[in-house]
Amino acid sequence: MPKRNTRKVTRSDLAQAKIKVLLLESDSNYALSLKQMIESNLQAEVTIVRTADVARRLLQKGLNQFFLSITSVLSVDSSAFEKIDLLGEFNLPVIAIVHEYEDEMRDQLIKRHVIDYVLKGNKFDSRYICDLISRIHKNSSIKVLVVDDSKVSRFVVARELTLQKFQVQQANNGIEALEILKKYPDIKLVLVDNQMPQMDGYTFTSQVREMYSKDELLIIGISGSADPRLAVKFLKAGANDFIAKPFNYEMLLCRITQNLDMLDAINVAKKLSNTDFLSGLYNRRYFFEHGNKLIESVKNSTDLQPTITVMMMDIDFFKKINDRFGHDVGDEVIKNFANSLKNYFADDIVARIGGEEFAVISQSSQYSDNFDYINQFRLAVANQTMEIEHEKLRYTCSIGVTTILGADLDEMIAQADKYLYQAKHAGRNQIAGNLTQSYLTEIKAT
Repeated sequence: MPKRNTRKVTRSDLAQAKIKVLLLESDSNYALSLKQMIESNLQAEVTIVRTADVARRLLQKGLNQFFLSITSVLSVDSSAFEKIDLLGEFNLPVIAIVHEYEDEMRDQLIKRHVIDYVLKGNKFDSRYICDLISRIHKNSSIKVLVVDDSKVSRFVVARELTLQKFQVQQANNGIEALEILKKYPDIKLVLVDNQMPQMDGYTFTSQVREMYSKDELLIIGISGSADPRLAVKFLKAGANDFIAKPFNYEMLLCRITQNLDMLDAINVAKKLSNTDFLSGLYNRRYFFEHGNKLIESVKNSTDLQPTITVMMMDIDFFKKINDRFGHDVGDEVIKNFANSLKNYFADDIVARIGGEEFAVISQSSQYSDNFDYINQFRLAVANQTMEIEHEKLRYTCSIGVTTILGADLDEMIAQADKYLYQAKHAGRNQIAGNLTQSYLTEIKAT
């Protein structure tokens, strides 16, 4: 059986750059209302222009790198399509606002490859536009793989997905697709046709599911076969969804969005269940579950000198901080310490075990010979000053470290905990671990 992969989940919530939106709209009141709605609900900056001439001059200057645009289409025989054509001329994706739904209108919009269209006056039109912008912005960071032996089919699907801002990869068959998945392990969605040479879609789906679960990689099966059992066969092989050819591309995009939204919801639920609400670090349950897996993988590795480090940390005299400043200030100290841990141990599993106690497990080889980097962290904590209620607050931490591979995580934590007790018993604000006494003496002297 192929080795099962685990997709790394990043926890860093970096400040997002504002989404720049061009709103080409002659109705001033509606434009202002929509601008306020978008900017109040999203990290976005909306620029309003009233005419196509002004929009052209603005786009020709190239001063604003707009992410997408929004404009109204009054009727099929209006000049509104000229605005859409203008925006398309500058390769700017368009969300169209229509006043009434007509088949001819829809056909013209799809022909011009608009992202989507929204019926103006609908109670939820502004809300839908906000959700649509948010989804398109998320799409820009999502890799999608299209697997089909038909060049024409691949081109058409890839074109629509690129319009939706997805990063699109293409494969001619299942074997080629497996290689692309190895090359790009962050692919989140695969659209796979069934009838292909070398490896069909069903076999491909079965093999991928041995490596990635349904909440790690989405698979949507596609087929023009008249066999009604094929959809069931795909779903039982592990596909998240199935669409029969020929299909409406609006339906395809809706199904893709629905599956991605579901995956987002699962990831949010996972994050909530794995994260400590106060510190934003992993919680005790996640630390033990994934820490044991990490130790097991290290023990089973072929490395001659496998490395694993476990650290246990306490904020010194935390009870005194709570007693003097109150629990609200104590919470701020917890958050401050957690942020320092995130910055220094970004590539490791860092968790709040409980109260003022924290733990780190790392595969880095830099702790094999010395604890210099850990000591840098200790010094950074001790040398910082927090401004609390017009008072300056400083605190320190004690750290116990072991690099001796144990039978399991419990054994290594017990050893690190023993060293932590030694550090606290020796006066706090220091490190103790399985290193030479001379090095520990040097640590104490800093």
